[in-house]
Amino acid sequence: MVIRFSSIGDIVLATSPLKSIRTAFPDSRIDFLTLDRFQDLLLFHPAIDRLVCLHADADIKEMTHFARNLRIGDYDLVVDLHNSLRSKWIRSKLHGIKTVVLKKPRWKRFKLFNFHLNHFEAGFSQRALYHEPMKSFLPDNFDIPLTELAVKNEEKLFAKDWLKNQNITGPFYTIIPSAAWKQKMWNPIRYAEVAKILSEKLQMQTVILGGKSDDICAKIFKENPDCIDAHGMLTFRESLSVLSLSQFAIGSDTGFMHAAEALGIPVTMIMGPTSIESGGGTQLSTSNLLSVPDLRCRPCSQNGKRSCYRKEQFCMTNIPPSSVVESALRIANIS
Repeated sequence: MVIRFSSIGDIVLATSPLKSIRTAFPDSRIDFLTLDRFQDLLLFHPAIDRLVCLHADADIKEMTHFARNLRIGDYDLVVDLHNSLRSKWIRSKLHGIKTVVLKKPRWKRFKLFNFHLNHFEAGFSQRALYHEPMKSFLPDNFDIPLTELAVKNEEKLFAKDWLKNQNITGPFYTIIPSAAWKQKMWNPIRYAEVAKILSEKLQMQTVILGGKSDDICAKIFKENPDCIDAHGMLTFRESLSVLSLSQFAIGSDTGFMHAAEALGIPVTMIMGPTSIESGGGTQLSTSNLLSVPDLRCRPCSQNGKRSCYRKEQFCMTNIPPSSVVESALRIANIS
């Protein structure tokens, strides 16, 4: 059993070690334990035999009952890739089962965010970190695989029909502008400007993806009505299906951008207050990561939650539309 409760980006990154486990134990049953609100993300994943879901609001009594029921699964190994209070409680009830646990680099991150001392090794990545607790049972010199998500053909057919209803019959790209924290969101006017330029240069239409509460999508559409604003129109799986058909995606360091790469879609990732050391970054060779180098105040937090203390958030404002356009054109193989 592999445990990772949240959130979207971290669960996507956890599919890399999940693939390594499947490669090492091809005939084993592999269950994945997550919160119920994230189960749609992992549907149809080829390395998962069963999704086990815990209710996000479960109290101690409910978690205890849940964990005792897990013992019926008779696991030989538990891989805890979350190492949270919740996962520790679950593990405490699984007596006699071998367990390996992710060791989070909390001290290194504290020094990085508060004193800007980077003691991370060169080439650090969250995918590599997730493999650390499994080294004892993986082959020597194993390759760290890319992340992976699955979209069924029927879902892609739905997406094609939906796109056709939006008068999109040719190549298109997606903008994923929202984030859990406003500090990670780029200016909607700049997104609209990028969409206008790319429309002229690539002759592609722009689809903006987001949830019902992602108001930034509407702000981009207001500035550029030629875009297709799909926020709040599609379910999570439907959004994944549309994303899987796009040529590339543009957005911030968010879970859905990691999902794009897990679907094989290259991205232009606008990384402001976060960093590779905090779990962000890209994995595909065709993707591009845009950030402001040598800025003394970044990264300032692991997930972008911390408010900027400066009058201007330079880690975002110093990334101009021209850089995003140039990146998108490189991905599209246009000089």
